[in-house]
Amino acid sequence: MTGAALAPQDRLAIEQLIQRHAWLIDHGEADKVGALFADEGALYGIGPDKIGRMAIAEWGRQRAAMTERRSRHLQSNILIEPVAPDAARGWVALTLYRHDGPGSGSATPLLIAEYADRYVREPDGSWLFAERRLTALFGAA
Repeated sequence: MTGAALAPQDRLAIEQLIQRHAWLIDHGEADKVGALFADEGALYGIGPDKIGRMAIAEWGRQRAAMTERRSRHLQSNILIEPVAPDAARGWVALTLYRHDGPGSGSATPLLIAEYADRYVREPDGSWLFAERRLTALFGAA
């Protein structure tokens, strides 16, 4: 959509979606991540590809069961562009801190990566991920 601008409320809704994804994972509620994706949504770059909301939800349940894993996803450089009235694409820089096991662990980043996202507006007006594709730039994959 050349020259079109994303309405401020849509931009805010997409930014909230992005932050919600990280918050759920970081706060032991990854079992709710599937609800952030469209039925045919896809998640790439985090282990095996997950195609469809059910596959993403299953990954979320497995991640939530990792109770000894502590993580914080620090996200920045969010860029969102409309591509159609009910679709947008975006990019998000991610710095991931993670520790497995008891104690607080190290404060050095495990990974610096970038999400390439596609978003879709549902008939009820809510925005969901159509696709999230994580690419590691520095650190562990």
